[in-house]
Amino acid sequence: MSGRREFLRGSSILLAHGALGAVVQAFASGPRKPSYLTGPELATLRALVDTILPATDSPAASAADTHYFIDAALPACGSPAAQATFRRALGELAGFESLSPVEQIEILSKRANADQPLEYDQSFFRILKDYALTGYFLSEIGATQALAYESVPGGYWGDLPLGPEQKAWAI
Repeated sequence: MSGRREFLRGSSILLAHGALGAVVQAFASGPRKPSYLTGPELATLRALVDTILPATDSPAASAADTHYFIDAALPACGSPAAQATFRRALGELAGFESLSPVEQIEILSKRANADQPLEYDQSFFRILKDYALTGYFLSEIGATQALAYESVPGGYWGDLPLGPEQKAWAI
């Protein structure tokens, strides 16, 4: 299965969950504090999401508090198996935040390859990637700085071509 199809299937699990609306609302309005993960787990998670979505021409995932989104969304939307897989892997990756960026990429790439044949709830990398991308692109930073954003859009244009360096549109 292609990476794009795999992402769409995995993220649809999260987006279709009935609790996601409440998570997004609470995430948007509340102060950021861990509710499910421990402080050390959250530090590891922050480094992991920044490895997946580093600062480029848009801010890194941690600037959008994606790690806090995952902390709120995983217990509300993740299955018990996915939650157990995620917590176990975070424990195995303790100290990830103290590694160099090159080492972080190497470790995460190895993890992604090892997790590829696993079912979704058993694949730490797939769960991490889906929650990180969903949290980032639902955030204000992701929607307005990483994607093209128009606060008051014009009419509907069904098949609008993108320019070579143009960002995708936020919805």
